[in-house]
Amino acid sequence: MELRGIPLCPGSTTGVVHPEYTGIAMTTGAGVKVRPKRRIRCVVIDLDGTMLVPAGDAVRIPHQMVTALNELGRRGVVWCTNSGRDFEDQAAILRRAVEEGLQAVPDAIMFNEAYVRPLQGRGLPAWRAWNAAARQSLREFQPRVQAALRGKLDRWRSSYQILREVLEEETTAFLVPNEGEMAARFAAELSVVLRSVMEAVVLRNGGWVAVLPSHLGKGQVLATYMRSRLLESDEVLAIGDQLNDISMLNGEVADAVGCPSDAAAEVKSAVLDAGGTVAAQPGYLGTLELLERYCGPGRSSSGQRS
Repeated sequence: MELRGIPLCPGSTTGVVHPEYTGIAMTTGAGVKVRPKRRIRCVVIDLDGTMLVPAGDAVRIPHQMVTALNELGRRGVVWCTNSGRDFEDQAAILRRAVEEGLQAVPDAIMFNEAYVRPLQGRGLPAWRAWNAAARQSLREFQPRVQAALRGKLDRWRSSYQILREVLEEETTAFLVPNEGEMAARFAAELSVVLRSVMEAVVLRNGGWVAVLPSHLGKGQVLATYMRSRLLESDEVLAIGDQLNDISMLNGEVADAVGCPSDAAAEVKSAVLDAGGTVAAQPGYLGTLELLERYCGPGRSSSGQRS
């Protein structure tokens, strides 16, 4: 698939596009000149739900997605992953994609909603400093979280049918059945219990429910990456589909934001409130649509022709 700059697919839902987002220099009624939006220089994509497909017992990046990412590279647009998966999981997926033709490897892998590093090598000093601080913060934070949960886990294992629990030095996370409102109810009860833990934030990603300090999360890691690469908010497109993606899709970090049609309802709402785009297509097809809209020839970061 080539990114040809064709019109947005019929049925897409787009948030309000302000006049100054069109890429044309304008002057407000007060005589204040508004800087036009710039072209996208970096695309940041969640993995599950936005660019992966099943492959037996594993997952893979489909050929259409590989072709589109390579086209971004030819146009001088870098891309990054920003996933709750750990580094090794993401690296394995990317290495398989390279074997299947991916040439434009990501500039950075953002992982565990806390860290950033390249696929190979140590990365920038700023990344290493951030990672060290994040790791120390988590090692101080998670024991307080886990102490607050003692005495409640036995009941939760039964009432919420917990499938997996991760109680480690840097991680507190639970997998519950992603059916009905069970994950939402568990996250709500967890939030109440953790009111006594300063900065504790409960995040959901399908059936996964995790706890992080408020200064971490996908949006905060993305902001760190952007500072290190001297990227402005109107030069970055962020794409995700789950509740833990909202911190990078709410317009506070990246101006250009989008999600596929099958994203969580709360994600769609956040994207539209930020003036972004809900694609007409689900999953990776929606991501391809968003890449076309925002990164096609002559596009500004609002998705409009400049």
